[in-house]
Amino acid sequence: VFYQIFQDYNMTWQQHLKGVLIAIATATVLLFVISFFVGDEIRVNKSFVVNSSADSVYSFIKNPKNFNKIIEGSESFDISFLPDNRGIQYEGFDGNLHQFKYACFENSKGIELSYFKEGENLALFKMKAKPKKNATIIEYEKIWKISFNPLSKILSLNADEDIEVGMKKDIYNIKKELE
Repeated sequence: VFYQIFQDYNMTWQQHLKGVLIAIATATVLLFVISFFVGDEIRVNKSFVVNSSADSVYSFIKNPKNFNKIIEGSESFDISFLPDNRGIQYEGFDGNLHQFKYACFENSKGIELSYFKEGENLALFKMKAKPKKNATIIEYEKIWKISFNPLSKILSLNADEDIEVGMKKDIYNIKKELE
């Protein structure tokens, strides 16, 4: 009788192990299949109205000295300026070097901020000031790069909502300074 119970237990244990291995293999295949259809970047676009002229908005956003007044959360960092007003850098809480390099476009009143962390290009922030009667429409776009890691891709599926919240805070900061 004891031998029969042991045999039943042994068979159950083997079946359980087989089931666990099949579940792990299925989850892994499913993860890779889903990540195949998820892109390599997250793009969020927003437009906002600021009650200031396009020239004053553009002059404000293109100046690296105003970086702490624009990007939410950056006010707690001691930033240093890159040579020739090309951008800013700071040491983050993580001890890594963070850089935002500026590219300004006078004709379209737009800027691009390329974000680098320890030399790796992680994101691109774009702002464009378009005149509209007595105000300015700011077209704002953030493009975050996602690693090729399938798990990172799956975890980033809802990141656009967090990015949008940050963008609203950035625009609020601009409005507070210019209106």
